[in-house]
Amino acid sequence: MNQSEKKGNGGISIHLIHGIMLVCAVAIVSLLGASTFQSSSMFTTLSNEAGNYIVRQKAAHDLMEASDYLTEMVQRFTQDGETRYLNNYFEEALVSKRREAAILAMSENEADQSLVQQLKEAMEESMTLMYREYYAMKLVVDAKEIQDCPDTIDAIELKDEDVFLSLDEKMELAQDMVMGIEYYASKDRIRTKLKSALEMLDQSMYNTRQNTGAEMMRQLSFYRIMLIIFTFLLVLLLAVVAGFCTIPLIRASRSMKRDEPIPVAGAKEFRRLAEEYNRMINSGEP
Repeated sequence: MNQSEKKGNGGISIHLIHGIMLVCAVAIVSLLGASTFQSSSMFTTLSNEAGNYIVRQKAAHDLMEASDYLTEMVQRFTQDGETRYLNNYFEEALVSKRREAAILAMSENEADQSLVQQLKEAMEESMTLMYREYYAMKLVVDAKEIQDCPDTIDAIELKDEDVFLSLDEKMELAQDMVMGIEYYASKDRIRTKLKSALEMLDQSMYNTRQNTGAEMMRQLSFYRIMLIIFTFLLVLLLAVVAGFCTIPLIRASRSMKRDEPIPVAGAKEFRRLAEEYNRMINSGEP
């Protein structure tokens, strides 16, 4: 009995094997869960950045479109003096305010400070240009003796040397102010700053894609390695289970059919059962 007890204490416990398998299963599930969470987080970051990029890019195009619209309206007004162009100009400038909305949209959501600075400079240049447009429209209003005009234009005072110009001279000066070299030079400076802002947006989005892609590749490589390791461990555990549980059971079943002693092998629990069965067989107990 002492020898049997000694033999019965050998081998690996089934509980230990199951415990190791459970730990491996939990580790793999946790790894897959972490991988899903990381991938989801990265995708959310990239998606948010892409959304911000689209909003800012649209805002930049709206800003340029609104600026071009104002230019078109003031130029048409200085050419023929039709008040509908004047009204359209101020409808855009004071009611729709697409430029201001675009600047705000491009500056929010933790925008890059260099981008914000470019937009501020573009807006300041645009406001300076707007006063030039106001003055040109005032010349036309005075030349055409238009009575019903926006208060903003009424508040503009002509320079002394411009007050005594003839009607044709006032119209000519107004047209030169919004269609001359100096005017288009200011427009070019505004477009250059907006183009620079768009380039910053493109570079920021490119960097985000590159960084996120590189991080995802690093994470995927790590998870692949860990999955290979865990898969190897599971295969090893399955081999252990086969060696300590499945194979001893098959051998025991064959031995019992032939009324032979069962091989004492496998896990601790199987060894104890085999030793007890063999003891009964050897002692002739039923």
